[in-house]
Amino acid sequence: MRVTVRRVVLVAVGIYCLLTFYTAYILLSRNWKGDVDKSSPRGKENLPNDDEIINRRSQQREGEDEWNPWGEEFEKNRVKTVAPKKKEVSWDWNKDLDFGKKFNKKKNSTSDEFEIEVWGKAAIGLYLWEFILGGTLEEKMGGIWTYGFKRIYKLKFKFRTGPGVIPSKAPHDTRNLILVLNGREQSKIEFATIWLDYLPSFPYLQNVAVFLLGNEQCDNDWIKPYLKRNGGMVDLLFVVYDSKWVDDDVVFQWPLGVATYRKFPKRDKDDFPVNSIRPYLCNFVGTVYPNSSRQALMDVMNKQDLQQECFIKAREEWSPDESPETRQQYVKALLQSDLTLSPVGQNTECYRIYEACEYGSIPVIEDRMTPGSCGNNDKYNNAPLRLLKHHKPPFIFVKDWSELPTVLEEYRMLSPQDKVVRRRKVLEWCDKFKGKMKDRFLRIINQKFFPKKT
Repeated sequence: MRVTVRRVVLVAVGIYCLLTFYTAYILLSRNWKGDVDKSSPRGKENLPNDDEIINRRSQQREGEDEWNPWGEEFEKNRVKTVAPKKKEVSWDWNKDLDFGKKFNKKKNSTSDEFEIEVWGKAAIGLYLWEFILGGTLEEKMGGIWTYGFKRIYKLKFKFRTGPGVIPSKAPHDTRNLILVLNGREQSKIEFATIWLDYLPSFPYLQNVAVFLLGNEQCDNDWIKPYLKRNGGMVDLLFVVYDSKWVDDDVVFQWPLGVATYRKFPKRDKDDFPVNSIRPYLCNFVGTVYPNSSRQALMDVMNKQDLQQECFIKAREEWSPDESPETRQQYVKALLQSDLTLSPVGQNTECYRIYEACEYGSIPVIEDRMTPGSCGNNDKYNNAPLRLLKHHKPPFIFVKDWSELPTVLEEYRMLSPQDKVVRRRKVLEWCDKFKGKMKDRFLRIINQKFFPKKT
C-alpha cells in the first residue's frame, strides 16, 4: 500500500483523538470514585471533622508555644497519646544559664551528686536564689513561670517560682525539697498550709526544708505540727526574725534580705561609685505612723532642721507596690547618702537595713525590741537582730532617736577619705555576710539531707 501524505495525517489525527478520549475517561472516573468515597461510611472515616481539625491545630500550637516549667520529670507521668509529639524542653535549654548545657549530661554527673528542688512561694526565695546563691533566672509566659539552675559543688539546685507553680503540677519524683513560704498573715498562712498538706502526695520525698517569712511578732505556732519532730514531714525550718525556737539543729534563723517583691535592683560591683562624694548626709524614706518612733525621728529631724542635709521622704500610708519612678528615687537616695536611718516598724529587722548595706549607705538602726513573741532564748541573748549582730556589722546602733544629732555631728567631722573607708567596710561586710549565709546554708543542707553521703 502506497503511503501518502493524506494517510499519514489521518493516522496522526486518529491517534490524537484516541489519546484525548482516554485522558478524559481517566479524569472523569477518578473524580467519580472520589465522590463515591466521600458519600460512603469509609470515606467519612478518612476525613477529619471540624472538631478534629481544631484539636490538631491546638495541639500543634501547644507543641510550638507551650513550655512545661516542671521539666522532663513531669512529662514521664503523662499518658501517651497519638497527638503530635511535643517539642521537649530540657533543663539545659537556655544557654545563658550559669552552668550551660553540661548540667544534665551524664558524663559530668556522678553518683555523689544530689538534686534539690527549690520552690519559691515567697519573695525571700528570690533573695536566697539571686543574692545568696548567685543564681540566675529566666521568665516564661510573661512571668507565670520563672526558673533557674545552679550547681554548687555536689549539689544541683533547680529553682522554680511564679503564680504557675502549684502543688498539682510539681514533679512527683522529687526527693529533696526546699519550700519557700510566706507566713506573715492569716491569708498567707492558709496558702502555705495547702503546700504543706500536699507534701505526703510526693511518694519519693525524703528531705524537706522550709524557708519561712515568719510573722513579725514571731507568732508561728501554726507550722509546728508540720515539723518532723512533731510528726510532720519538714526536717529543717529556716525562719526570719528573732524566733525563740532557733536551736541551730532543726530551726535556724535566716536574714530578711532586700525587698525583692519590689524588684530591688542588685548592685553592679564592676560599675559602682564607691569613691564618689555623696551629697546627702543621711536619708529616710518610709511610712510614718502616728505616735511611733518614726514620728519621734521626724520630730528630731525637723527640730535639727535637717531637710537640707538629709534626703527625707515620708508618707502616712504603707504601700506594697513601687512604681519605677519611686523605686529609682529610693535607690538614688541610698546611693547619694552616707547614712540611712532605720527606725523600728512592726519589727526591728526591716528591708531597709539590707538595702542600705547593698549600696554602701551605713544603716543607723534603732536598737529596740518590738512587741510580740520575738526575743532571746537559752542559746542567744542579743536580740533584736541576733543574726546580724553575731556577724559584727559596721553599723550604727542607737537606743533612742535623741542620740541622732550626736551621730550626725561625728559623721560631719569625717574627711571624704574617711567616709569612703567606712563605705568600703560596709560593702565588704555585706558581701562577706552573704557569703557566710551561703556557706552556712550549704553546710546545713549537706549535713542534714545527706549525712552519710557527703
